[in-house]
Amino acid sequence: MGHRKEVPLNGLPHSLLQYPAPSHFSHHTVHFTDGQNAEFDVVIFATGYDTNLHFLDESCDIETKDIPRPLYRYFLHPKYPTMALFNQCFLIAPFPLCEYQAMYFRDVIMGRIDLPSEPERMAAAYRDFERYPDRPLKYRYALHLDQFPYYDELATECGFVPKVSNSALAGLYDAVAKQRGSKPGEYREWEHELKDGVFVCNV
Repeated sequence: MGHRKEVPLNGLPHSLLQYPAPSHFSHHTVHFTDGQNAEFDVVIFATGYDTNLHFLDESCDIETKDIPRPLYRYFLHPKYPTMALFNQCFLIAPFPLCEYQAMYFRDVIMGRIDLPSEPERMAAAYRDFERYPDRPLKYRYALHLDQFPYYDELATECGFVPKVSNSALAGLYDAVAKQRGSKPGEYREWEHELKDGVFVCNV
């Protein structure tokens, strides 16, 4: 495994060989940034992805370079609120994000939610986009722990009361992130149990 972090990462299996990031390739040889090289049969690029919405027509009136913008509530087109682009946020738990956004969009389509005026939606969309102006464009929608108050806002507008509170999910999300950092080879095996409104790790 080649990566940009300090080599070696602690907590990974000893059978997993770690290298710094690759600098270039030649035939079956991978050359690494520290001068090492090694031969491999297969190379898998696990480098993430960039969102590409080039298929959207200009009449959609939305900027698509790096991230789509502006977006009201991080997913609704402020001018055309029946157009939704789900899961555009970064540093999030994707399943609850998609569930709450889909729930909100359903209620918008069914007329259950009275949206603000178009100028108000546009202003809110740009406020969200400019919230962290020093970040690169593709990370402007990085929510991290801010995702959970955001879910609460969407749930409140939909009149939905989750069975597990978002504050409990926030604690679980933060705990697992720390576990992944300290024990990346083990944390997936650990189980968590909800006790008195708080997730507890059974290790």
